[in-house]
Amino acid sequence: MKQFVNKIRFTVLSAMVVLLVMPAISSASAETLRILEWGAYLPDDHQQKFIKLVKEKYDVDLKLDIMTVKDNDDFFSALRYSKADIVLPSHSVPKNERYQLIRRKLLLSLNLDNIPNYKNVIPALQRLDFCTQAGKVYGVPAARGPYGLVFNTALVTKAPDSWNILWEPKYRGKYTIGNLYQHNVNITALAMGIARDDISNYVKVNTPEFMEKLTYLAVNARSLWEGIDRPEDLRSLALATSWGTSISGLKEMGEIWKFAKPKEGTTAWLDSFMISHTLEDKPELRRIAEELLNYVLSDDYQMYVVRGIGCTPVTTTVRDRLMPEEIERFHLDDPTHFEKNRILWKSLGKQDRKGLNRLWDKALKQRK
Repeated sequence: MKQFVNKIRFTVLSAMVVLLVMPAISSASAETLRILEWGAYLPDDHQQKFIKLVKEKYDVDLKLDIMTVKDNDDFFSALRYSKADIVLPSHSVPKNERYQLIRRKLLLSLNLDNIPNYKNVIPALQRLDFCTQAGKVYGVPAARGPYGLVFNTALVTKAPDSWNILWEPKYRGKYTIGNLYQHNVNITALAMGIARDDISNYVKVNTPEFMEKLTYLAVNARSLWEGIDRPEDLRSLALATSWGTSISGLKEMGEIWKFAKPKEGTTAWLDSFMISHTLEDKPELRRIAEELLNYVLSDDYQMYVVRGIGCTPVTTTVRDRLMPEEIERFHLDDPTHFEKNRILWKSLGKQDRKGLNRLWDKALKQRK
């Protein structure tokens, strides 16, 4: 019996020693958010800040699986096949006739009580038609920007006030534009005085006069940049179309470029974070997803939008942390600027999409 008791004591003591030397097992749950975005919206430092926030607030060990999109078409496929939990499409995608993301119930409506920073979104950007349905909101804006006209201040001393400067003979071969059919059709239409509501209407722009002007734009460009404009695309030229991503890099090269303010207006994009139907039956992860949407509206993140990717912020509160020249560049001192001067791209129907593409292809064929 004594030997038996000693054996039990030894076993118990051994177990206690093992428990004491074993690392503590975390009680926190582990979750993964799959995010499909353009490749610049969630840099590592912001990922780590958000992961830390989630750990402290929800006691969840979060992993962010960041996937990069190549085209707006990719969002529909990812949602349809349940490959993403959060997506970041441009404004022209959710209600596009080819996708109808809300009508097909591929997106979840948002509980704005869980996104308190939404109140700081610029009023003109709240509850826009592309991300609302039956009074419900389906998207939170993250960043915006123009397909704008920029000029080299050393070569163009007076700020242009019209898109028509691209057609002045003295700038032939001294400008670059994106190889983007809809946007180049749009700026040509604006330069011709076509009404804003009609600049993507194939029937309205399909005239000999329009085709002649569009061809001039394509033929006399020094180059056609792809995707996004880079400093080397614009360097030493006088004029360009730009998302604004190259401005800072050009300054480092010794060239000061600025955005012009065409009186005809400027087309623009707006990217918004949206939550996939994949989280419908995952309340905790859905709540964390809404936390991320709240995070991108914070001043820290919106500062990154301005200085990290060179885009226009979407909130009113970030203004107090910006330099005067940044406030001027993004027109943050004029709350009505967006409504007056920015023209959000339209979602193209089949006829307009194919027609505008055909016009641009026809113009490109005249380049030598």
